Amino acid sequence: MKDAALSSAASTGTTRRMSFLPQPSRLGALVMALLVASCSSSSSDAGAGTGTGTGGVSGACKVGVNAPFATPEGTPFALPAGIVLDGEITGDLSGGGCVTKTPVEYGGDLAPACLPLKNTTSADIVVKIPAGLTFLAKNPETQNGIVLQDHELTIPAQSSAVFHFRFFCLNEHCNFGMKADRFTFGNVTTHPKLLEIIALARTKELDPSGGVSAYVFNLLIWDVTDHEGITEEHRAMLRDVKDR
Repeated sequence: MKDAALSSAASTGTTRRMSFLPQPSRLGALVMALLVASCSSSSSDAGAGTGTGTGGVSGACKVGVNAPFATPEGTPFALPAGIVLDGEITGDLSGGGCVTKTPVEYGGDLAPACLPLKNTTSADIVVKIPAGLTFLAKNPETQNGIVLQDHELTIPAQSSAVFHFRFFCLNEHCNFGMKADRFTFGNVTTHPKLLEIIALARTKELDPSGGVSAYVFNLLIWDVTDHEGITEEHRAMLRDVKDR
């Protein structure tokens, strides 16, 4: 049933949003069907899949209830002294040792990114990536990202390091990321409903292989960013996500 649902979705060719996540190995066909329905909910809208956003004009996928998540409010983020970006945060995973690395955090395949950092000092530095940090796509038609757990990235003295992320997505009806996409640091969210999701993720294993956690937590995020709040149906799916 899962394969049939995916084949049907792919054959329509209506939107790039169909290629969301790898097939989850521990959730049933019902969950996959729910996701396909969610990702294709605007496939009949003008401009879907044509690079013009859901509504046929630039950035029209981040309007209405989702408008606050075009540039999410929160606490500003800054890299520690001595650490600088060593280039851009890019969706191009083909170089810099990014593609061969297990993602620091796996939120599905909609918003892949390489984060290149350089340590300009003579001592190792640990960069703290806080849960709730958002990443803003420069292309207004592309998903913005968010991480749900805290991470510590060590950059050796006088060295550069590239970190592979697969962000969770904040904009249900936007296109997934491509090689040409570039991201910038956004704020660390203070949105109370997203903070609830972050609290739920704190005790869960964000599995970098099976995709179950990515699948479930993206549904929870979209419940908040594109709808009225977490549904009990989606909250119940948390039982399928492994504890840490």
